[in-house]
Amino acid sequence: MIVFHVFQGLFLAGVLALVVERVRTLAFRSALDAGAFRRALVQLLRAGEHERAAALTRDALPAWVAECVWPLLDPERRDDDRVIDLEDAMMDVQGRAARGMRGLRISASIGSALGFLGAALSIGWIFIGDHGLMRLQAGLVENIGLGRAVISIAIGISTSSLALGSWTVLKKIAKARLAESRRVVASVEEALGQEPAADRGSGGPKVGVKDPVPPTDDPVDDHIDDHTEHDLADEARDASDDASRLDPSA
Repeated sequence: MIVFHVFQGLFLAGVLALVVERVRTLAFRSALDAGAFRRALVQLLRAGEHERAAALTRDALPAWVAECVWPLLDPERRDDDRVIDLEDAMMDVQGRAARGMRGLRISASIGSALGFLGAALSIGWIFIGDHGLMRLQAGLVENIGLGRAVISIAIGISTSSLALGSWTVLKKIAKARLAESRRVVASVEEALGQEPAADRGSGGPKVGVKDPVPPTDDPVDDHIDDHTEHDLADEARDASDDASRLDPSA
């Protein structure tokens, strides 16, 4: 059971490392005062100072808001590529925001399952384990087994609580970062006189809606259906004739 507890401890350390990485990314590396940044950018763009707006955005990197806005203000980027690069940047930020979230949810389930599995193994060891001289002291085996079971459950519940609690908090932070990025991008596009990305996406045809398939009167299909009906009728007559020959009373 010591090996099992070590495995649980390593799993808990892995979950803790994932939580630290997500907190570092979402709460510090991607963080920015989006409201002040948006107001400053809009003011500079409306005043026609695009170079200062680009410099401000460059200095704000690697914040996610700045990464999303940068394709619109990068002076070295072609105008034809700005919209595509903007969509790529938004998709990249969305992917980084969701990175590790599913792992935290799965880790919460695995942590609790490992805790109860370790408890079951510890209790089973009490009844079927090789205890040697420990049987000479009354209650020693039971105390050791129950102690190991409590340790397994404690580590499992700690892992599950850490993973699930972190997932709940980090999910809210990730949603806030994405919402900030969308608002700033929309404000910058409006200041530049461009059509917002939301309007571009809603103007196209709806995807996933299929037109009903009209019924077809294909003569080839009718021929196949008629031929099948004739074959079935012939087979029925042949079966009736065979039954009549086999039945002596017919």
